[in-house]
Amino acid sequence: MKISHDQDIKWMRKAFELAQKAGKNGEVPIGAVLVSPTGELLSKAANVRETLHTPLGHAELLCLHRAAKKLESWRLEDCTLYVTLEPCVMCAGAIQQARIGRVVYAARDAKGGAVESLYQVLNDSRLNHQVQVTTGVLEKECSELISGFFQNRRDELKNQKSEKTYRHRASAVVVYKNKILGFHAEDPISKKKYFFLPGGMIDPGESAAHTAVREGQEETDYKIKVFPETEFRRKYDFDWNGKNQPCDTVFFLATLDEPWHEVRAVTDADYHRGVAWVDLKDIDKTFSYHKDILWAVQKLTKTARKMKL
Repeated sequence: MKISHDQDIKWMRKAFELAQKAGKNGEVPIGAVLVSPTGELLSKAANVRETLHTPLGHAELLCLHRAAKKLESWRLEDCTLYVTLEPCVMCAGAIQQARIGRVVYAARDAKGGAVESLYQVLNDSRLNHQVQVTTGVLEKECSELISGFFQNRRDELKNQKSEKTYRHRASAVVVYKNKILGFHAEDPISKKKYFFLPGGMIDPGESAAHTAVREGQEETDYKIKVFPETEFRRKYDFDWNGKNQPCDTVFFLATLDEPWHEVRAVTDADYHRGVAWVDLKDIDKTFSYHKDILWAVQKLTKTARKMKL
């Protein structure tokens, strides 16, 4: 049975309605319907990945699964699948395996599409089945639905971030002879182990640079000198002592401001487990526990190399 353009619009409209419902439920708004060779609705589905907590919760996969159960056959030959967004690699593979005859999708997915955008799974001549593809049916509506969903999500995250109460901190990346200064620490609740940079809360009326120097001596028993022109600021969340700690930290490159001496015992806090120097070649592993802290260390140690500290 040859399906007309009007029929394509009709079925894509149904998939679009399912996508809208998915978006309202906090899912990425994608909907799909599967139509038999005689033009009858076999199955329908929307994304439920967040709802069911599964990577398999894509609309296309659920649609194929439900139709196969209904027909008691994994072969869905000559059926037409309508989906509001170009299928990903996983879904395109399932479509090919199900022997679907035709796929109609609305919006392209430049970042993950496996039908035409990034890969051409459905028309790969090396595979034992190829699928007829039609694109652009209700493309504008479906594209706007997807882009609007992600824009709203970005706005929500931005609002959440702006509403946080940040701890204003300063930290020093102290470099001396290809080593970086810090101290071992242990989370009081989780018992997770860290290697911390010296640093802490900025006191009222105190500059960030002064805080870095003061905390450096309190936490490591080394006098340090910061380079104010290397200031690097990051906002991030850090889980500590059973709570999320939003941090607004100013990082500085620093070096020793006194003659070298071996590390000494420091009594500073109950989570403090001893001062140490770490080789610069090991910083990626040492600070892998947080991408923002690692980023600051990588950036400032690169500057240290240029300064030949």
